[in-house]
Amino acid sequence: MRRTGERAGVRGLAIAGVAVVALTGCQAQSSIVPAHESDPVVVIETASFGEAEVVGHIYGNALLRSGSRVTLRPQSGDQAEVLESVTTGDATFTIGFTGELLRAFDPGSTVVEADEVYTAMMAALPEGVIAADPAPAEDAPVYVVTRHTSETRGLRTMSDLAGRCGEFTLGARQEALADRALATAVGGTYDCGFGRRVALGPNPRAVFDALRAGEIGVGLVQSTDPVLDPDDMVPLDDDEDAILAQHVVPVFRKGSLSEDQLALVNRISGELTTEDVRELLLGVEFGTSTPTDLANYWLDSHDY
Repeated sequence: MRRTGERAGVRGLAIAGVAVVALTGCQAQSSIVPAHESDPVVVIETASFGEAEVVGHIYGNALLRSGSRVTLRPQSGDQAEVLESVTTGDATFTIGFTGELLRAFDPGSTVVEADEVYTAMMAALPEGVIAADPAPAEDAPVYVVTRHTSETRGLRTMSDLAGRCGEFTLGARQEALADRALATAVGGTYDCGFGRRVALGPNPRAVFDALRAGEIGVGLVQSTDPVLDPDDMVPLDDDEDAILAQHVVPVFRKGSLSEDQLALVNRISGELTTEDVRELLLGVEFGTSTPTDLANYWLDSHDY
């Protein structure tokens, strides 16, 4: 799975030391919201990267506020490990990504568009495991240029790069450059082979800095990376749908959530956007808030 080694050490988000604080915060909140001791505990286990932790707290804290009993286990390993916990029943719930889940359980699938990926993913999940509705929030690879390059070279979409990639140096973290499936899909769809490829540091800010300095012409980041916030960055639209959809999706044990709990989870999924996640990750990156505080901020602003 693409995020297995990528998220913990590559995204460069300042999440070290947060897990204990985040878990304590959620446990304290659970004592405020009454719950029947006989109700099953929803165990939410999330992988060791900032995005999964924050999003997991959004769902977990919402369930706590609604009166459910919840235990959160952030920073619990890579994506494969937390998914295994759900598969074996050690955990109730985790946060996944539609394309990654599809590739994990049906590596021969060729679909890439969001609806088709979700349908195929649901069919491929292991026995006893199911997914809630996917969120609009997506964490997929995205190619980005500076606004100056966009305006002077006429680049707004990936199709605008067709046949011209050789004119540009591509910069990204090493793991992204090594993604052969991505390179093949983009190369085949857009006739795109970059003239030079430069491995940059693990923090997406390294791509931002290299673009601004003119050291590279095109950067490759993730759609939720805070690097995309500045006005002088222009993400190129994947207008031919070459890139595998990667929408945030809650994955859980069949029968482990009540109808009311599932309805709440699906409501959150319907409102969580890529821009929301990107904004929340800024707080993690700069160390201004804990994941549980960021989750509560999102829930408060959406009237949960």
